[in-house]
Amino acid sequence: MITRWLPLYLRSRRVPPAVAISLATVSAVALIWSPEAGPGLAALTVVLALAPLIPTLAGDDDALEQTAALPWPPRRALHLLGAGTFVAVLLLVARVAGADFGPAGQIIRNSAGLAGLIGLGVALLGTRLAWAAPVVWSALQAMLAVPGGPAWQQSLLWLIQPAGSVPAAITATVLLLAGVISYAARVRQTGAS
Repeated sequence: MITRWLPLYLRSRRVPPAVAISLATVSAVALIWSPEAGPGLAALTVVLALAPLIPTLAGDDDALEQTAALPWPPRRALHLLGAGTFVAVLLLVARVAGADFGPAGQIIRNSAGLAGLIGLGVALLGTRLAWAAPVVWSALQAMLAVPGGPAWQQSLLWLIQPAGSVPAAITATVLLLAGVISYAARVRQTGAS
């Protein structure tokens, strides 16, 4: 059953070209800023790799998707989790090419948190505006680049915190859970028109 609908689903959501763009983005950053990217550039790279995947989170026809025999919430949740996982793996594999985007824990945390923030954006604003919050938040954190500090500061600037920061991990986890739940549970696809 999974082998029948998955290729069609991926093609209908235009996932292959989005994956290629994400791969090209990470490759370009790795080639230009090799061998080691600072925390600000690493955070921006995560959001730049996730951005091409945002349009894949909505289909072309809301009415058609509402008539599907299989439930959409699990598919939506897996799609969003898959996007975050793909970007995390992509950045971890970039180490083979000599590009270091930070410790594995930090890469996974940032990919998960930003995927959740994107899910929230899609659920609340639609795919056309879902990029705004993650891009702006990442850019501000990259410019401020102040790791450490009190818990509220580590939570607010969670993308640039070291891998062991508990407030940053909590913030990313809350964003991931809120994003997956809100995106999976939304009644109507928005932003595809």
